[in-house]
Amino acid sequence: MAAGWKKFTGQSQYPELTSNSEGSAFTYGSKQNRNFRMSWLQGRRDEHKENLIMGWISRLTNEDLSCGFEENLEKLHDGKILCRFLNRLRPNSLVRPINEKPALFSANENISTFLDSLKRFGLTDDDLFPSSDLLEKRDLAGLIATLTKLQMIL
Repeated sequence: MAAGWKKFTGQSQYPELTSNSEGSAFTYGSKQNRNFRMSWLQGRRDEHKENLIMGWISRLTNEDLSCGFEENLEKLHDGKILCRFLNRLRPNSLVRPINEKPALFSANENISTFLDSLKRFGLTDDDLFPSSDLLEKRDLAGLIATLTKLQMIL
């Protein structure tokens, strides 16, 4: 058995293939501690850049985003904070109003509103992250890259 096998598979001797809903990211092992393994397979996060962007969002929205990775992902996954962030950055920049309902459909709509509104700032489709990263609470790297590009434009 390979060194560190149990770290990724739990107590199982046999690998279990796990993927996201789009089939774009795969990992071996039990679903326990999946977030760690997914980031391990996809590459390390730039925590410094992540903290800078989270600080920028916090200052404009008065939301506490000084928590850890998973807590921030939980707070941002419905898109409401991100839409408020753009509205504070440039008033009336949202293409649609924020949907305040606590439902997956509303979260999807808010993230789409956020992404569509970013185009008004000059970002292209290639600059935007896939909405599933936030909806599935999978990754912040795409959001961080998108907001870093927005910061460069401003």
